Amino acid sequence: MATYREFREQVKRRRRRKFILRLSLLIVAAAAVCGVAFFALYTVLTGAGWTPGNGQLVASGSTSASEPASAPESTSSSEGGQGGQSAATWNTSTPVEPTLDQTINGADYRMLAVGANAAVDYSFFDRAAILGDSVSQGWNIYESPMKAHAFVCAYKSIGPSAVVNKETANPGQGSGRGEENIYETIINSNPLRLYILLGTNALVRDGEATEQSFLAYYGQMLDMFKADLGDEVDIYVQSITPVRPGASQPGLYKERIQRVNTQLAVLAREKGCHFVNVYEVLQDANGDLREDLAAADKVHLNQNAYPIMAEYLATHTA
Repeated sequence: MATYREFREQVKRRRRRKFILRLSLLIVAAAAVCGVAFFALYTVLTGAGWTPGNGQLVASGSTSASEPASAPESTSSSEGGQGGQSAATWNTSTPVEPTLDQTINGADYRMLAVGANAAVDYSFFDRAAILGDSVSQGWNIYESPMKAHAFVCAYKSIGPSAVVNKETANPGQGSGRGEENIYETIINSNPLRLYILLGTNALVRDGEATEQSFLAYYGQMLDMFKADLGDEVDIYVQSITPVRPGASQPGLYKERIQRVNTQLAVLAREKGCHFVNVYEVLQDANGDLREDLAAADKVHLNQNAYPIMAEYLATHTA
């Protein structure tokens, strides 16, 4: 039979073994937690473009901090570009690399636009219809490579509400047609591609209510075209074109047009359409309509603009 002293020693040994066991389990659990946390952090960093070894974090798809980003190719002024521009930066008039991510908070219309590609032959537009207001009537009035190919349905002073309500209008000078139902003319032309440029007339009046009404009608118009033309027809929503400073219409100014263009770009993506940023090829370094492309009223385009826009559309297809 064990003495009292021996019994005490046995109790102490059992307590030490329990303590060591618990401590070991605690160390193992802590190591497991640290391992999981490290793996999660590594996944996040490598997904954002972090390279082990140099400690640098670079946005996905961009160059590292030790390598200068290459500047976008410049174009000649005769083609509507701003020759010799530096690399694009956020919220400037320079072009921005497009992205398919439409979940960005505060998305910029330039980032949701169709990117540049090799120019298609203008026969690409043989089965294209162009729907627009007086800005688009210039396709029939002035010479451009587009004139012999696309079917232009442009009507003075219309907005998307006129299309939704299936109003009749005259396509005007150079069309060779008379009064016609706007919506039915588009549907009956059986296009493979539909290009839409509307907004100048709808935004003549300032105010948020005007913008919301315009966008609501625009969305309804896209739904109608998608339903009646079918998903196989590509619909291109074009950005509202810039204006010159001092345009007489109170609702047409740079900041507002750019804001509405962002909303149009998001709307187009939500409706399964393509957004084409023609604004960028018509603007000057300040984001206003280039003086050499502007008509006398500072809103419409002159004959110099349409060949530039035709080339832009040919190099920005989905």
